[in-house]
Amino acid sequence: MFKNIPGSFTEAILCSISEPALIYDRDIRVIWANPAAELFFGRSTEYMTGKKCTDLFSGPLECFDNCPVRKSIETGIDQVVVVDGIENSSKMIETISHNSAHEELVLAIIHTVPDIDRDKALRRDFAAKLNQWATLKDAAPDIITAINSLTSASVCGIYTRADGKFILFHGKGVPQTISGDSHGFSSPLYLPSNNLPFSSEYVFPDGVAIVPVVSPDGNTDVLLFAGQGTLGTKQRHRLEMIASVLESCIGRLTYRF
Repeated sequence: MFKNIPGSFTEAILCSISEPALIYDRDIRVIWANPAAELFFGRSTEYMTGKKCTDLFSGPLECFDNCPVRKSIETGIDQVVVVDGIENSSKMIETISHNSAHEELVLAIIHTVPDIDRDKALRRDFAAKLNQWATLKDAAPDIITAINSLTSASVCGIYTRADGKFILFHGKGVPQTISGDSHGFSSPLYLPSNNLPFSSEYVFPDGVAIVPVVSPDGNTDVLLFAGQGTLGTKQRHRLEMIASVLESCIGRLTYRF
């Protein structure tokens, strides 16, 4: 299907679309690119051909932890994934795999996703996940996954208030307690590494983010923790969005641990 693309009807179709399209071999090396891909990446097809994806496109896509091309190669199943880039707006990457006795190739097409639509979809999808659960314990893995995927913070945690401090409820590689009562956490905090409210045995050179989840009675009963305080504006907005969605259902979840 893709092996003999030069001069084919498939090539004519892919060259006519405005979305960047690339074809990769099983080593995730570019073997073909359309004109839109040349414009998007600022590279010629001749330059890109034979290059690994990670050698060329680390800035614009930032999707290496969840690479749809690699997944298509490994599973033979078509993929769709949305990724956020610091240098470019959100993109949806659609991959179409082609496996035969002679070749394993993947076509990747990059679609633009407007940020406003992306944020609405993220909020909707996260709320739908929380609606599956009756307790905070059950919902906690989905909350941690959301923090990690939307902020790229590798270390995340959920804390609940007890005896004038916050105790770790769910998470790994994070402090067991955070000092301070609920009045000290009334708004999101993005703290540098030299001003952290927990034991110095935990080292976070990029600081930490601590975002409160406010209960209907006005108290802060839950904190969200991300082991990276130097988040960009978009990542901070996403973390605060997670807290906002939690606030809408925290009364139902927190009282049944």
